[in-house]
Amino acid sequence: MELKYQIGEELSEVNIFVPDELRAAAFCNSAYSQIGAEEISIDFVNMGSMSNSVVSRIIMTPSHTKRLVALLNQKVKEYEDTFGPVPDSVDPIAK
Repeated sequence: MELKYQIGEELSEVNIFVPDELRAAAFCNSAYSQIGAEEISIDFVNMGSMSNSVVSRIIMTPSHTKRLVALLNQKVKEYEDTFGPVPDSVDPIAK
């Protein structure tokens, strides 16, 4: 499976190969982060399942993390422009 992404506002594309073991998406409703001098790590967690489990972990440089934050801010803005405001807080665990 390959994905195509537009790079900036240019029409050039980059093909990204997705290995079979990463094709299935994992649901996460919580995230935890740690920082080191050269990296920032993020654990994506599924809370409230049979056991609270880390479903994915990424480790990035601070500069890549900053670009990820900019991308996420852009996508949240696009979401809100399309669907309306995202609620500030939603409790994912049924009581």
